[in-house]
Amino acid sequence: MRRAAGIFILLFSVILAEAQSKQDKIKAAEVLGDTLMSQQNFAGALSQYNKVIKSTKLKDVESRQILYKRAVCFFYLNDFNKALADLNTFIDDNPNLYRARILRAFVYRELEEPQKQLIDLNEVLEWDPLNTDLLKWRAGLMVETGLYDSAITEFKRIQLYGNDEETELYLGLCYYNLAKPDSALIHFDESIKINGGYVPAYLYAASVHLEEESFEEAKSYIDLGLMLDAQNLQLIFYKGIVLVETGNQDEGCRLLNKAFYGGIDDASDYLVEYCYPKEE
Repeated sequence: MRRAAGIFILLFSVILAEAQSKQDKIKAAEVLGDTLMSQQNFAGALSQYNKVIKSTKLKDVESRQILYKRAVCFFYLNDFNKALADLNTFIDDNPNLYRARILRAFVYRELEEPQKQLIDLNEVLEWDPLNTDLLKWRAGLMVETGLYDSAITEFKRIQLYGNDEETELYLGLCYYNLAKPDSALIHFDESIKINGGYVPAYLYAASVHLEEESFEEAKSYIDLGLMLDAQNLQLIFYKGIVLVETGNQDEGCRLLNKAFYGGIDDASDYLVEYCYPKEE
């Protein structure tokens, strides 16, 4: 009996040692993965996390915690569907860990899923209602999904904590899409007043004037915008429109050609109408 007991103790100690050795290897792989991720070596980190996952087989909630780290790697490696799959499992286990919901919202943004972004952002903002970056993100999604009145309310709420050129630009876009061009221009001008180097405000202000066929007013915004960004193809396209509409066909057509061959497909209609007229 003593001999049997001694053999059992020996075998059990070997099992414990092997188990401890396995745990040590798993921990070492995770630590190395963390180090590689901190160095932005996401492929290397992913390889280490996969070793951990292969060893643990994700059998319990504790072992599945690593899925968040792997999702971060997948995200930065542009493998968004795999990142989403890991995050879905992780969030089911950790519904109140809001950094995971924020990451999932970023994934949904890459996957062009605005409604799903809104769901996660709403959850996070219940917990952190004064986070202006997240409020701006949500309000921008409202604009993207056509909820212009709700977006205006949201942006005006954001202005209570501080105003900037981007907020004014988005307010202008809301009014523009609500067919209120005068209100839109007020906000585009305010955006420029806050930051005279903010090119999008010049671009959208010029767009409003072009639609109103106020070509001289449009040109003033276009020229200021081009002083800031001389190679902006959208502004070059707009200037081409102004020039051909006001009788300067040669220079206008040159700019429209430049815009078209730079990737602005809308320039083709103006080129056909003003620059390559059909023979009678």
